Amino acid sequence: MSTAPVSTTSPSARLLARTVAVCSFTEVDEQARAFDGWNLRYTQISGGLFHGSSSIVWLGGIRLLVEQLDKVIMQQGSVPSDRLAVAVPLELEGHARMCGKKSERDSLHVFSSSSEFEFYSPDRHVLVNVEIEPQKLSANSMRVLGTSLVSRPMGPLIPMAAQAAGNLRDLLKQTLAAAAQSSAGEQANSDDRIELLERTILYAISEVISVAPGANTHVGPAKYWSLVNSVQEQFQDPASCPLSIAELCVQLGVSRRTLQYAFQDALGLNPIAYLRAVRLNHVRRELRLGESVTSAATKWGFWHLSGFAHDYRVMFGELPSATAKRFTCMQRGWNSGTSCLSSA
Repeated sequence: MSTAPVSTTSPSARLLARTVAVCSFTEVDEQARAFDGWNLRYTQISGGLFHGSSSIVWLGGIRLLVEQLDKVIMQQGSVPSDRLAVAVPLELEGHARMCGKKSERDSLHVFSSSSEFEFYSPDRHVLVNVEIEPQKLSANSMRVLGTSLVSRPMGPLIPMAAQAAGNLRDLLKQTLAAAAQSSAGEQANSDDRIELLERTILYAISEVISVAPGANTHVGPAKYWSLVNSVQEQFQDPASCPLSIAELCVQLGVSRRTLQYAFQDALGLNPIAYLRAVRLNHVRRELRLGESVTSAATKWGFWHLSGFAHDYRVMFGELPSATAKRFTCMQRGWNSGTSCLSSA
């Protein structure tokens, strides 16, 4: 499918943003909290020490958040109902799925398309997230357009022609560069420039949504995505979380072969690896809340502690004892008002 090219008319490099913030992260849960007001959960799937970053620019009623991740992540959550949230990939290489559909670099990702979304992102992943709050836009005409976009039904992925996608990426890059170059002294008189930035981005996004064939229809999930969703539900409670594929197959009433096909199609990996990754993520969250290593591990079904410690280190790049020590130390430092460092 193709769309009309997005206009490359862009604001001057002197156009300014209200606020620019840059953060780096080594915990996926902390990275997820960069999305203000979202209900968001990240689960690390591929192994190794996680490094992520976010650069945030506020432009009146529009917020740009550049997110970079270096691991395969299952992202699940929801966007506040009064916002439009879309993402334009700068880099997206590997097995990616947005609400069960194949995710590609030249697709507009619509995170606000339904009450909840699931984005299975690859390890090479840089997105510019564009979040629009209509009531905070500068002009009434923009508020009317923004409100209409929020209420318009659309699927989770909107295909763009290569030229349209490239133009939109260039526009966002130019806007981000202009924001990074602006100085605090100049920002005081930037109201008109902020409004111009809002208009430019809002109408560029609106054009992509409006002209894309099929953009205003909901698209059903991929063949096996509903089965994978059923599996997800089993993984959230330690009392019901299966400890083996045999147990999971019995719970769902499906064969091992069907489950294998479903995970390979939807996520590009086998269900054993996914089950282990999800349980290890749960243990990491328990450790960050102050649970002991033994308690957290056994709660999520890891009885062989030396094997668990090995799997944990492969997944997160450190031993579980290092995670527990670091966050216990941090908590003590917060409570006492002093800093505290620990070695991994």
